[in-house]
Amino acid sequence: MKKKNHIKVRFSTILLCIPAILLCAAPRGWAVVYDDGGEHDVEEDIDWLHVGADTVGADTTVNLYADVSQYIYVYPGSVLNIYSGNGGLYIIVMPGEPNAVVTVYGTDFGGDGDFSISGQVSYSGGTLTGYYGNGDPFELSFISSVAILLVETSALEVEIDIKPGGNPNSINLKSKGVVPVAVFTITGFNAGTIDPGTVLFAGASPVRSTLEDVDEDGDLDMLFHFKTQDLVDLNENSTEATLTGETFDGVGIELTDTVRIVQSKKE
Repeated sequence: MKKKNHIKVRFSTILLCIPAILLCAAPRGWAVVYDDGGEHDVEEDIDWLHVGADTVGADTTVNLYADVSQYIYVYPGSVLNIYSGNGGLYIIVMPGEPNAVVTVYGTDFGGDGDFSISGQVSYSGGTLTGYYGNGDPFELSFISSVAILLVETSALEVEIDIKPGGNPNSINLKSKGVVPVAVFTITGFNAGTIDPGTVLFAGASPVRSTLEDVDEDGDLDMLFHFKTQDLVDLNENSTEATLTGETFDGVGIELTDTVRIVQSKKE
């Protein structure tokens, strides 16, 4: 059970005051503040992060995919979703109504706080450990009087589509054209982070790659093109083709889709 005593409350108050003093002394531009009531994706590393503010910012949502080197403040009425990245020194969830909502998406949750699968942690602080959906380990330190929600996610179900829009995915290996392959952006995975220089599809390197909304869901996917005659791993009996590669952070990917090998009409 969660322990409550005056010593812990006084200690946590000191922890809360120290970051506030440091923040006032920090150079302008260190703190990134989102308090406009909208939804924002943080994909580049920053120093400080404020989600909401004391008097404004209710319903502001931030989706975190990057490192925050110092403190993260989450104010009442705001939402912080943590999909990847390092949480810095502390994630401080400020008390007040309505309660802020902080959710960590990952697997194998553990740590030394009052964490359970429901995600409770006391103001005295606690460190949550686990793995994100992309396999990266995390260690997040919290100061909070409200539950930190923990959502178990299996390995990210990233999908590819060979010859987007086509069904079946027919390939004539004697063609002198190219085969397009799309890798889709989903929650927790930005296809734009794939390093094209590491990508192979059926043994072929891409001749070009572009970012575009292939599935028309409002975000950017990665579309690769491969010379058909470079697909050396395919033959007339192939029923699947695999794309491999790494993100710029070194996370490996291996994605497979079905294919149908067809013969030229002249044959």
